[in-house]
Amino acid sequence: MTRDELIYKIQQAFADVTYPGESALTTSSYGDEPLALIKEFSGKKDWRQLDPQFLDQAPDGWGSAMSFFSNAAFQFYLPAYLIADIRGELRCVDPTSRLCSFLAFPGETKIANIWGGGTMEERRREEFNRYDKAKVSAIVAYLQWKLESFEEDILIEAALVNYWLKLSIFSED
Repeated sequence: MTRDELIYKIQQAFADVTYPGESALTTSSYGDEPLALIKEFSGKKDWRQLDPQFLDQAPDGWGSAMSFFSNAAFQFYLPAYLIADIRGELRCVDPTSRLCSFLAFPGETKIANIWGGGTMEERRREEFNRYDKAKVSAIVAYLQWKLESFEEDILIEAALVNYWLKLSIFSED
């Protein structure tokens, strides 16, 4: 799959996702970053219009927005991050972190008390199990592209094998 084909696949897969609204940009109140995220992403209702440099630094120069987005906001803005990464326009932010962390090696016991309890793996599965087949397929294609375009990455490989490829089989249409 070419980069243009991958970008098109991502755009099509996430075309139906709607802006979550200012009140649903984050569910976190931990530290200063959630408030900065709300300030910077409020009113940004078209992810296609976001500058990659903004994505790489938001919020407030921390480049941590992907860690603080609510599930709905993450799903809405994810294609902007994936496409910017495919185009080589991200320097600080790595979308694979949220897509692969805690899913690569099932059974880890890290507790996510600040996100409502349970393990981080349970939180990620709860988030991504709601994605339809087109979104999962686009994410799988992106992760496979990352592996083919760069060097081996055990985190991406393990997340594909232990989660994403299995999910793609069972995702709803």
